[in-house]
Amino acid sequence: MFMRPKKPEPEVLARKTLGDLGFEFDKSKEGVLRHKESGKKYEYDFFGKEKKHNSEFYQQISNASSREVANILVDDLNMEPIAVPDKKQPHCNIYASPGALKSKNLVVMVGGNVNFCGVWAWNVLVKHGLRKGTMVEYIRECTKRGYGVMVLNPYENISASDGVTETFNSYSGHSVDINGSETADEHVGYVWSRIIRGSGVEKVAFVAYNTGGIAVANVLKYDYTRFTRKVAGVAFIDSTHSDFQLGSGPVAWIQAAANHWVTSHESRGLRVESGRTGCLTMSAGNHTDCRELTPSLCMDLVLEFIDKCFVCGMVVDIPETMPNEQTVLEAVNVIATPSEAQMRPTTPVQQDGYYGWE
Repeated sequence: MFMRPKKPEPEVLARKTLGDLGFEFDKSKEGVLRHKESGKKYEYDFFGKEKKHNSEFYQQISNASSREVANILVDDLNMEPIAVPDKKQPHCNIYASPGALKSKNLVVMVGGNVNFCGVWAWNVLVKHGLRKGTMVEYIRECTKRGYGVMVLNPYENISASDGVTETFNSYSGHSVDINGSETADEHVGYVWSRIIRGSGVEKVAFVAYNTGGIAVANVLKYDYTRFTRKVAGVAFIDSTHSDFQLGSGPVAWIQAAANHWVTSHESRGLRVESGRTGCLTMSAGNHTDCRELTPSLCMDLVLEFIDKCFVCGMVVDIPETMPNEQTVLEAVNVIATPSEAQMRPTTPVQQDGYYGWE
């Protein structure tokens, strides 16, 4: 007997907010995650010896905490959401301080590790609070200096069945890609070419963390001339970018206009081996076992570097040449790290403009 296949039930998406879970960030400088009624700081073993319950709740509260950061950017820091690509279709939001795109100096924050917007690391956010786990403190300090600030959103690449944006780590159900933000590289490239590049901003400085460094390096690579005429410097933090297959212009530019702070047990500010990042690399002085604390530990050094970049201005007119054929063949044949593999072009190199941006 023929049995008609049963239609799958529509997926029910029940996202819980921090309030639903009974928690909130306190108003202290650290912005610690606490239970609303007891005031108790969140700990992983919140439910005692119930391991499964603790694990499930940890995932829920990590997701809810990360999503809450976007509300804090708007409600506490007065930042304005900008839809990418626009509100008429599935989109993600980036956030800009008032008048950011008309400011003299603009700091652009690019996160990594497939986190929600404005978050350095969800594990640090949950355990240590807003100051160490998010970009909030950077934004406040930049605003005090009179800089415009823009927070990009490179990892909310998909729209779930209910229209809410998600990362690939936070959701595995039916979804559609967000045009212009299908990947972190495409998102940063889209915002650069459609929003930042033609704006009235005089000078731009990027702060790029972890895998966000690859996306920024790719903008430099594919839009070299216009990038170097607008960007005064890049502060990399534990970045996974590489000078692999960059032309001589981008390599020379990174050497002259970028600094890199990394997790290291060496003394803070001491120069350390950089591998192939192409720029001055220094210890952030993170002597803990948690490398995700590095952005908060080197904040003052990063901001001091940005100050100098805006004073000195752009490094321009370094001629661009591409790697010779032998160099490319050697590069393809080596066993690359994951970050290097992502730096390999899948289409012919265009020296002034990224394929797909224009």
